[in-house]
Amino acid sequence: MNIMNIQGPNTAGQRSTLDYSIVGCFTLILLLFILLLDAYEYVTVPGASHARNQLHQGLEDLTGMEIMTKQELAQLTLEVEQAKLVVHDKKEEVEEIVEKVELMEHELKPETAPITVEEQKEEKEKEEAIVEKTVEHELGIDKWCGSCKWKEMNFNCDKRVSWLMERYHIDELEAKEASLDQGCQSRRNLRGT
Repeated sequence: MNIMNIQGPNTAGQRSTLDYSIVGCFTLILLLFILLLDAYEYVTVPGASHARNQLHQGLEDLTGMEIMTKQELAQLTLEVEQAKLVVHDKKEEVEEIVEKVELMEHELKPETAPITVEEQKEEKEKEEAIVEKTVEHELGIDKWCGSCKWKEMNFNCDKRVSWLMERYHIDELEAKEASLDQGCQSRRNLRGT
């Protein structure tokens, strides 16, 4: 009886390069997965925070972008919402004052009251401009320079405002209000803080 050995030479106890490669790849994938979970703050890997912070700092220096943690992002969202409320409340307050002044003016001088639709539209535009300027002044935004450096980043406050407007779909006043307390270098000039 002739028995044929189809397994090749006896390799008991020996591993091929392919076996080591598969184990190495699996280990690398597992390590990357754990580091990814650590980066998204789902797990904490001892010692990884220093490496992550160094990587973030290097990326921030290289790209001029700010890498934010979940807590920082939540804080930014809260500050944007607070800025919306501050601007909204201030606009309502100023609009109420402007309306009272308009009514008083029309009572004292009835001939100044708008008659045509075009005059009413023109007066409404003037009111909106007055409200906008007054709100800017009340919030200290009328002294906004925009060219000052945002925190220690490689971009200015105007770029930050543009990003906030695009990211959170807010208007310019709200974005400036949110930026003043976050990292605008000239906020001391604007608010006296």
